[in-house]
This record gives sequence, structure tokens and C-alpha cells, in this order.
Amino acid sequence: MKKTHVLIGVSAAAFLGPFTQTIYTPSLPEMRAYFEVGNAYINLTISLFTAILAVSNFFIGPIADSKGRRSTLLVGLFLYILGSLACLAAPAYGYFLAGRALQAAGISTGSLIAVAVIGDIYKPHERAKAMSLFQMMIFLGPVFGPLIGGFIAGHLHWRWAFVLLVVVGVAAWLYNCAQLKETRPHDLSPAGFETATLWRILKNASAASIFLLGFSQFFGYYIFLVYLPGLLDSLFSIPMASRGGFFVPLTAGILAGIQAGGMVQRRWTESSIIGACSVGIGLGVLAFFALLSAGWLTLTLLVIILAVYGVLLGMSLPVQTTMLVGLFKEERATAIGLYNFCRFAGAAAGPMVGGLVEGFSGVNTIFLALGLLLLLSAWAVKMGLQRSP
Repeated sequence: MKKTHVLIGVSAAAFLGPFTQTIYTPSLPEMRAYFEVGNAYINLTISLFTAILAVSNFFIGPIADSKGRRSTLLVGLFLYILGSLACLAAPAYGYFLAGRALQAAGISTGSLIAVAVIGDIYKPHERAKAMSLFQMMIFLGPVFGPLIGGFIAGHLHWRWAFVLLVVVGVAAWLYNCAQLKETRPHDLSPAGFETATLWRILKNASAASIFLLGFSQFFGYYIFLVYLPGLLDSLFSIPMASRGGFFVPLTAGILAGIQAGGMVQRRWTESSIIGACSVGIGLGVLAFFALLSAGWLTLTLLVIILAVYGVLLGMSLPVQTTMLVGLFKEERATAIGLYNFCRFAGAAAGPMVGGLVEGFSGVNTIFLALGLLLLLSAWAVKMGLQRSP
């Protein structure tokens, strides 16, 4: 079993989650008309997918710790293929929604198993580089999803998106069947889903602070995704067709930061990297709020802030997962499941809480509150790492 081949396989499975979440979004108007449903119902196919990704991690982590990584991933990919086939053949909205639920339940094994396998097969000093590749695949998913989906929406029927998902799902299943052997350490005692296990993980100060950081960073990331187009319109009158280009600095920054994070971990301690990046992100958001409130925000400053925000976020992410797999051995997959749940919860809560805050006190206050939340999380990480033995 070659580590690089295994890493490619599990990272590809992790890539499919965000890729599947976004590939058909350019076709939503066509699908809404095809199924004869309103916006709320067609958007539910995305929200349900995200919710199942979050909740299923509670159960998949303990299963992977007790039954093994390989069998959990292969069963998950098989369910994902069945769900993709159901979406492809769906004659009505209800069948399509059920297919999306099955897709999400299956592919939720991807990112969790990938991190657990990396922790199993790589030594501590090797994990940073492997985690960087994994995190890059995670963020390439929402980049290539709308890109390929846009081509399909412009030239083909929306069902071709699910033809592609079936093909790549089968390819990922076959590849991991051939390359992935069981990596779960043999000396671990099997443990199913137990409240005591979850509580033991949550009582670890370092882990709890990383969970909070993951929640707040994805909370903030999705606030930017949701509110940036509106700000571009109201402040700079950027046409709709051009607004997507302003996500490039953010995405490019994240990818550059992920690569830089793997290299920086060879020179700095993990706690130093995560502390500096966390504080930097919080201060960057507060600077954005100050410029926005004072009316001094220019397009150039906006691009710089988005790029720096992306770089710091990208540098922080591999460190978080590297630290978690180092903290736990017997409950490694369960800990990653909790971490993924917190990140998905942050992604779901960001737009909803942002909408409530905007209704009471305007858009600017959203970024003030976000900056303070990020600094609070940075402080919690510092205190949690200090308390850790």
C-alpha cells in the first residue's frame, strides 16, 4: 500500500462532497421549471444536502473507529452512487430530493475518512504536507463545481451533471477498492456511538477550542460568500456577470494559504501558526468593517482584504486537522466527525444569523460581530492550547 496512492484516493472522495453540492447550482432555474416547484423547494435540495453532511458525521465517526476506515468509505461511496443514479433518473421532485439525501449520507464519509486515514498512515512530521493536499481538494470542489456546472447548464440538459457524478463516483469507488487497505490501528479497542466518547473529546481543551475555531471560520467564510455580491452592487455597481470574479482573490488566497501552511509547519509550531492566523483573520475582518463604515473601502482594498483573508484561512485549516489527529488515536474519526459537524454548522448558521443581524442593525454590524467572534475564537484557541497537557 503506497501512501501517495492512498492519499489521492481518499482526497478524491473528499473532493466529491463540495463538488456534488455545487455542480448543479447553475442549472437551478431549469430544474425549478422541470419539477414545477418554487425557489424554496429547489433550494431545499442544497440545504438538505448540507444538513445531512453535518449530522451524519456524528454517526460515521464512531462507525469508522469501530468497523474500520475502508469498509466505511466503500459503503459510503456505494450509497453516493445510488443517490446520484436516483437524482439522474428522478421523474418528480420528491424522488430527486430523496436521491440528494442518499448522496449526502454516502459522501459524508469522504472528508472524515480522509483525515482519519492520513492520521493512521502518516507519521506526525509527515502529516502537514498530506493535510495540505486534502484541504486543497476540499476547496477545489466548490471551485470546479459551478465551473463545470455552468458549462452543462449552458450546453446540455441538467441531468448530465448527475451522469458525471455517477461516473466519478464509480471511478472513486473502484480506485479506493484497489488502493485502500484497512488503516485503523489494530491495537484500538472497538467503540460504537457512545455519549461518553463524545463528552471525553469535548472535554479536551485543545479539541474544544479547535471546534469553536472551525465553526467561527466557516461561519465567516459563508457570510462573505453570501454578502459580497450585494456589497459589490450597492457600493460599486458591479454588474451581475462580473461579481463572480471577486471570489477569485478569496479562493486563490485559500489555495495559496493551504500550500504555504504545509511548508510553514516545518518551521513554526502548530500552536504559533494557528494563533497568528486566527488573530490575523479577526483583525482583518474588523479592518474591513472600519473601512466599510467610514466609506473608505475601495475595490483595490477589497481585493487585498479578500486575498489576505483567504491566505490566513488556508494556512490555518491544515493545522487544525493535523492537531486533531495528533490529539486522539482511538477516537480519531469521531473527533474529526465532531470537527466537520462544527464547520458545517458554522456554514449553515452564518447566512441565517447574518440575516437576523442585518434586519436589526444593517450589513455593517454583521462584520463587526464577525470580527469579534473570530477574535474570541482566537483567544479560546490560545487558552485551550495552554491548558492542554
